[in-house]
Amino acid sequence: MESGRVVDALVLGPHRRRRRMTKALRQLDFADAPPPASRQHVPPPRRSGRQLVAVAVVVTCFAAPVLVPRLLPARAADVGEPVPPPGAGERHHRLLPPVVAPAGVGGYVYELTQPHSQRPVTYDSCRPLRYVVGLEHAPPGARQVVDEAAARVSAATGLVLVDEGLTDEVPSRERAAYQPDRYGEQWAPVLIAWSDPVETPGLAGRVAGIGGSRPWSDTHGRLTYVTGTVTLDTPTLAPLLSTRAGRAEVRAVVMHELGHVVGLAHTKDRHQLMYADNTGRTAFGDGDLRGLAMLGVGPCRPDL
Repeated sequence: MESGRVVDALVLGPHRRRRRMTKALRQLDFADAPPPASRQHVPPPRRSGRQLVAVAVVVTCFAAPVLVPRLLPARAADVGEPVPPPGAGERHHRLLPPVVAPAGVGGYVYELTQPHSQRPVTYDSCRPLRYVVGLEHAPPGARQVVDEAAARVSAATGLVLVDEGLTDEVPSRERAAYQPDRYGEQWAPVLIAWSDPVETPGLAGRVAGIGGSRPWSDTHGRLTYVTGTVTLDTPTLAPLLSTRAGRAEVRAVVMHELGHVVGLAHTKDRHQLMYADNTGRTAFGDGDLRGLAMLGVGPCRPDL
């Protein structure tokens, strides 16, 4: 017996048995331990029905003013001013064929584009673009030169410009877009007025004319021009009407301002009539014509 203990000690028997016992105990501890956190399945917190309803109500309250109008048919947006009945003077199709834009490299710039888009704001191509000529300060021959300029703009855009006669309306920065007592239940026509720097301070200095249009938004956020104004400097332009060359120069001024009305801005290209300064040009350039052709293909707007 004693010799067996000596042999066991020599071969490290008790030490080996302790190691085996320690390993067995560690395996039991690992088997009883919970799984690592990465392996545990923790169910997500649940929201009560009341919480979900409250969130839905809040989201709806914020989104409704934007989404609901876009789900309904478009109409003229309420901007605090009266508007005419929708579709006055509207046809079911454009009045003239679209104009084919000529080739060229001349530049043009749009006065205004649709929100978040490069598409220009335009007039409705399915109704006439009516205009009236102001009586006050108008020199002899004024109406004829205006009609000639309007005809050239019509040819360049494919829009129908219609002379609605004379008016006693005077230019104003606060001009109403809808004047039923003066022009009936439709958008007011474009006013082409002759004035002077006293009545219209914007004509002071080297400015011979001012032109532009009033855009109106619908309930979907799309903009459309509905009326405009051209104001011409009588003291500067009236003397020119006595000669043929002078008439051509005055006509070019009216064409330039009507270019602003239908949606062209000034360009940096000196070879275009829409260049900011008078370079002696009396006809639209290739860039002008390309821009005007694009401005003449606006959609029908029976909702405005």
